[in-house]
Amino acid sequence: MKILYNNETDSIYVKFSTDAIVESEEVKKDVIVDYNDKDEIVSVEVLNVKTNQHEIEIPTVLKSA
Repeated sequence: MKILYNNETDSIYVKFSTDAIVESEEVKKDVIVDYNDKDEIVSVEVLNVKTNQHEIEIPTVLKSA
C-alpha cells in the first residue's frame, strides 16, 4: 500500500495495488474509488483535503465496493 499527498491538487491518494484502473466511481462527495477489471479496488482518492472536512472510514468504503 502506498499513500501520497499532492499539495497542488490538495488530495490524498491511497494505492492498494498496481493493477490497471478500468473504472472509477465517486462513492461519496470528493471520494473516488478506482477498480480493476475484476471489480477489485485498486485505489482510493480523497479530494479537497484541506478545504473540506472529511470523515472517511476506509473499511466502510472498501466494503461498499
